[in-house]
Amino acid sequence: MKTNDLINLLVQDAPVRLNLDQALWHAAIAATLIAGIAFFAGIGFRPDIDTAIQTGRFLFKFVITIALAVSGCKLLFCIGRPGVPLRWTALTLLVPVTLAIGAAIFELIVMPPETWVARMIGHNSRLCLTIIPLLSLGPLACFLYAMRSSAPERPGLAGAIAGLAAAGVAATFYAANCDDDSPLFVLLWYPMAIGLVTSFGWLVGRRVLRW
Repeated sequence: MKTNDLINLLVQDAPVRLNLDQALWHAAIAATLIAGIAFFAGIGFRPDIDTAIQTGRFLFKFVITIALAVSGCKLLFCIGRPGVPLRWTALTLLVPVTLAIGAAIFELIVMPPETWVARMIGHNSRLCLTIIPLLSLGPLACFLYAMRSSAPERPGLAGAIAGLAAAGVAATFYAANCDDDSPLFVLLWYPMAIGLVTSFGWLVGRRVLRW
């Protein structure tokens, strides 16, 4: 008997506590609410939000972060099922990466070279590396709790993807506060913050999602 067949039999014999799709949908809603409450209670919109919302660079940050959150959640729905191939779903993660790189290249083309470094460093790198991980804690807990209703073959990877999805949700809220709208800043600092959450999710997932 193949390993995947054995896993499927064990999963079928195990009592179903909650449908995985339902659990993850509930987790996604709870994650958004928790991150939103934390954001508005402790941070809030940037002071010039009325002006910023009229600019393409500000709005495009949300295109990138929402694409990350959606693709991360989509992959999370798959990884909890033993034997389900992940390759094609994992390719959706290229969407936010491509968007971020494309926007950064466009910025390099249209802006003078002497401004590149300043735009990349920005003014809020420390806040970015702090707020995104902090806002991710609640969503990550929601996703990990939901994933305990599943049977991931690789708990660490499942935890990392939960962290990625949680960071996407958190980054979407943080983008409304961050006044560094340059794609160069987004391409440099946002992935660092997201990587911290993803790594933490991997560490926690190895323990709590083991079955």
